[in-house]
Amino acid sequence: MYGIIRTGMATAMHEIAVVSNNIANSGSTGFKKSDVSFADIYGSATPDTVARTTTGFGSSISNTRRNDGQGTVVTRAGALNMALVGPGLFAISPPDETGGASEGMLFTRNGEFSLDKEGFLRSADGSFVRGLVGGEEGGTLETIQVPFSLEGENMSQLEVGSDGLISATYGNKTVVESGQLAIVNFSNQGGLRNVGSARFAQSSQSGDPIYGVGGQSGFGTIQSGALEGSNVDITQEMTVMIRAQQQFSGSARVLQANSDLVEKLTR
Repeated sequence: MYGIIRTGMATAMHEIAVVSNNIANSGSTGFKKSDVSFADIYGSATPDTVARTTTGFGSSISNTRRNDGQGTVVTRAGALNMALVGPGLFAISPPDETGGASEGMLFTRNGEFSLDKEGFLRSADGSFVRGLVGGEEGGTLETIQVPFSLEGENMSQLEVGSDGLISATYGNKTVVESGQLAIVNFSNQGGLRNVGSARFAQSSQSGDPIYGVGGQSGFGTIQSGALEGSNVDITQEMTVMIRAQQQFSGSARVLQANSDLVEKLTR
């Protein structure tokens, strides 16, 4: 009996922890919530077992899975604030010991980018944002650098197209294409390893990265002047939390009643 009650309390505590993390990150750019699923524990269940005669031994956590659904796209002034609409992730590389882009690639939906003092496009955590050169077939990744001045003319305008092409205008008329953002897909995006701050790393479960650009088949588009918020629905998360708290409280009351009964029987 104690074992059955303990599994109920343990699963409730796990769900409360997951929901609490979802709520705490509801305002984080590009955050993806997690969902929990549960399973019943049976001691001797077989395909021939009659359901009404099967004795359960509690519940267990079946899976905690990241939900990669689209988050709310909110307007954020600035051409270098970018939201991905549809499938895919941005490719970023943390700095190495020399200050350049490392070979270790990370992936994110957080498109809050800016230019550093040398004109390199950087993510919110200081990583280099990668662009694709040569197209989807045989394309290579490179860092994106947008000069602040060209031939004595200062940059007067910066635009990012829905395909991720960055165009800088110098003076009144000189327009220069300074790179095109790479978008990355995986055969199993849910298999990516979460490394924190809305960033993910490739794993054996995710498969190899597939590189493309905005608007290509199977890839989303880029909306400049906007950011993708989290995909957390506060109302839904609060409902789940209340249910989990009730489950924990109910299990605790059953545990107390069972303890009182055992105490009376052993007097």
